[in-house]
Amino acid sequence: MELRQLRYFLAVAEDLHFTHAAQRMHVAQPALSAQVRGLEREVGGPLLDRSTRNVRLTEAGEALARAARVIVNEVDRALAEARSVARRDALRLSVGCLGAPGDVLSEALDAFSQQVVEAEVDFQTFDFVEIWQALTTGDIDLAFAYLPSELTDFEQLTGVGALDVVRVADEPRVVVLSASHELARRDGLSPSELASETFISHPDEVPECWRDFWLLTKQLNTRPAVYEARARNVDQWLYLIERGHGIDTCPAYVARYYSWPTLSYVPLLDAPPSTLSVLSRKHDRPPLAEALLNVVGEVASAT
Repeated sequence: MELRQLRYFLAVAEDLHFTHAAQRMHVAQPALSAQVRGLEREVGGPLLDRSTRNVRLTEAGEALARAARVIVNEVDRALAEARSVARRDALRLSVGCLGAPGDVLSEALDAFSQQVVEAEVDFQTFDFVEIWQALTTGDIDLAFAYLPSELTDFEQLTGVGALDVVRVADEPRVVVLSASHELARRDGLSPSELASETFISHPDEVPECWRDFWLLTKQLNTRPAVYEARARNVDQWLYLIERGHGIDTCPAYVARYYSWPTLSYVPLLDAPPSTLSVLSRKHDRPPLAEALLNVVGEVASAT
């Protein structure tokens, strides 16, 4: 027994007329009649009395009609609910970033919400450990992060590979120090001038290539001294620097979003910039994500 057969039978049961039922179901009358006869064979007896000019239900037909209405209504309700959920999911996007979203992402999210009014963007901020995990487990669809501009092996970021990475825009790096640090008033600092400094870094769960980029390991040809306490989130990281336990490098936008009077941001010289990038799982980027990426690209180009 198929759902289509029940729908055809109910149409005849309600109209008590094969031609009218066929027209309502947008099917040829012979095809509808064949489906009803197939249902009668499965039931084992007639469902409709065709002996008079007017079609009428048999006792078996009335019993089946009552049950079929319940079944068809329940199926229609379930389909409507599933379609509603599917439409809602298609318009939902989960986005994550580290700390403040930054100028480009903030402007892009505002523009996106105006262009795709019905879209629901779930924006989350993560600590230095969680964002990589959230991306690989599927808790977020897109991750916005500042990556080493020269990074090409993106498997190093999550250890599982299969990442799509879209580079959006380069962002200069700055050195962040305590405002009382002897280098805090300099107009610029090169890696060689920071070789003897202690850096504030992050837990070992954070990708090593990402940690080394901010530690200037490549420019110094060695990993510098790192303070024993590791910063898991942005506030803890800035607090340790503020207290004079060490320094670090970061994207220049951090100076605009975390302009604490107890901190100083000095341009980093003679070192490659960071690159604002959008990361997603390969072959698992929702259609709505493509629309957001287009907006991000437009905002970055205009900035």
